[in-house]
Amino acid sequence: MKIYIYGIIDCSDQMAESIYGLGGTGVYNIPYCDIGAIVSEVNQRVQDVTEDAVLEHEAVVERLVDKYTVLPVRFLTIVDGRIDVLSLMRRYYRDFKDNLERLRNKREFGIKVIWPADKIKENITNAFEKTKQSMSASDDSPKSRFIKEKYEKYKIDKEFDEKASRFINAMDLFLSKFAAEKKLEKLKTDNLLMDAVYLVEKAKESGFREAFEHIKSAHPGLKYLLSGPWPPYNFVILPKKPGLLENTGQAIASDEVIQSQSFVGADNL
Repeated sequence: MKIYIYGIIDCSDQMAESIYGLGGTGVYNIPYCDIGAIVSEVNQRVQDVTEDAVLEHEAVVERLVDKYTVLPVRFLTIVDGRIDVLSLMRRYYRDFKDNLERLRNKREFGIKVIWPADKIKENITNAFEKTKQSMSASDDSPKSRFIKEKYEKYKIDKEFDEKASRFINAMDLFLSKFAAEKKLEKLKTDNLLMDAVYLVEKAKESGFREAFEHIKSAHPGLKYLLSGPWPPYNFVILPKKPGLLENTGQAIASDEVIQSQSFVGADNL
C-alpha cells in the first residue's frame, strides 16, 4: 500500500473530522514528535494529472489551513509506505519546524497587475520625439543614424523599465505595511507589470485588502487581479539535501526520485 502525502502540519494528534482525498480515500495524520504528515493510502500508481485530482488535492490542503499551519506538499507525491514517511519527517524535522514557526497564522495572497504597455511605450516615444525635434542634426550619415536609432531605443526601453519600477514601488509601499514577506517580479511580459505574492498574517488580511483597493482606486487605468488567501506555497524554504526519499519515493508525474526543494512548497501545484 503506497502513501500519498498532502502536507506537513504543526500537530501530531489524529484528525477530529473526516476529510477525503484523492479517489475518495480517507485522510489521516502520521505523527512524528510534535508535527505530522497528512496522508491517504493509494492502491495503485496515480499517473494521470486530471483537473479532478488537482482539485481534490487542493481541497484537502485548504481544509487543513482552517485548523493548522500547513506546509503544502507537491501534487502527486507518493512514497512506498509509513516507514518512508517517518524517515522523511526525521530527516527534515528541524527544517519543517522552522518553516512551520515562520509561517504560523500567515497565508499567501497573489497579485497581478496589467498595464497598457503599447500605449505607455507610445507616450514615451512621442515625448522623446519632441525632445529630438528641438535638437539640431549635424551628422545625418547612415552610420550616425544607426547609432542614434540604437540610442533612442535604449532610452525608450530604459524609461519604460523605470516607469514600471516607479509604479511597482508605489504599490508595494502600501501592501508591504501588512505583509511579513513578499516576492515580486517586474515585467514578466511587457503587459504584465507586476506578478507578486505576499505572505500576510491572518490578523492583517483586512488591512491588506483595503490597501489593495486603495491602489486600484488610485490607478484606475490598470487591471488588477487579487487571489487568495492560499496556503503559503511560495514561502516554504528547504535546504538542498541530496537523496531525499532516495529509493523510497517517487514523483509519479516524472517517475523520478523527488529531490530537495521540489518536495514542499512553491512550484508544487
